Amino acid sequence: MVNPKGVDWEEVQTSNWNVAKPYTTELILKWLVKIDEYRTLAVFGCSDIYNDVFLKDNNLKNTARINALKRLINSIISLIRTTKFAIKKKDKDIFNKYRERLLKIEKYLFNLRIEKKRGNKIVELNINETLFEKIISEIDTMLDDINFRLNDSSLIFTATEEFDPKKIKDALKDKYINKN
Repeated sequence: MVNPKGVDWEEVQTSNWNVAKPYTTELILKWLVKIDEYRTLAVFGCSDIYNDVFLKDNNLKNTARINALKRLINSIISLIRTTKFAIKKKDKDIFNKYRERLLKIEKYLFNLRIEKKRGNKIVELNINETLFEKIISEIDTMLDDINFRLNDSSLIFTATEEFDPKKIKDALKDKYINKN
């Protein structure tokens, strides 16, 4: 049988099955990266400086900004949902409040749109920048707190302990010498 990707089947069969690393990579890191991408899109209407310079259609930029804001909110809600079980108990109520607040903001995003129509066709789409800035500011505050709480629960960076290599060496030596 071919061994896919160098999997050590003996180790897989004899060790505990732990999906913490793939889970954090796929369901926490993924959302953290998307949140950053969507925030950039929501603020600028494009993801890089080249599009910012060459994309001249403000209707497209503003459509992208509104859609990115919706995705930003959805990504934060998804991050909250996928991490709520692993955070400290004292933080769960705060995460629930953030989720409820994000759902409320999402419900009123239509107020961002300032449309100029010719007949039934939208010829110009602008954004209520004052409201947009308030929303982004509130989301930034939430994200700072969410990231702090995720990190405090060791879901971003693990808490490191100082260790003494000599003690570890002595413990291993003792383990193998006094093996039963």
